[in-house]
Amino acid sequence: MKIESIWNELRNRGLRMTSLKKHVVRLFLEGGCGLSAREILDSIPSSPHISTVHRCLCSLEDAGFLRPDRNPDGLLRYRCSRMFYPDHGHFSCQECGKRIPFSFNLPEEFLQELERTGRFKIGNADFFLEGKCEHCSKES
Repeated sequence: MKIESIWNELRNRGLRMTSLKKHVVRLFLEGGCGLSAREILDSIPSSPHISTVHRCLCSLEDAGFLRPDRNPDGLLRYRCSRMFYPDHGHFSCQECGKRIPFSFNLPEEFLQELERTGRFKIGNADFFLEGKCEHCSKES
């Protein structure tokens, strides 16, 4: 999906697409994932106030573009929702702490079976693996 069509979709959902919102949308569509408000603020050349970034993130969440994600570190981070960004996962190295994103597609039949047997509706799918990265596994 082209970025302009996503901006148009967000406009159709009632958002005014400011330069800050456009920057944040672009940041996530270019692979940003699990970003905190502070990390997003640090990526913005114009340096708005952190409260402005928080309001932007809340409006993008309300529009269905972002979803909050509280990682084990306790910090609120944001991820793109499944309808705007393909499923992907992360590998976390238990030695050096490096996080490596990877693409995956869970088969739709698998998700449907989970919904049927679990009696719930899946909105987003995350995949998280832990172990040793290539560099750390060579050192062992």
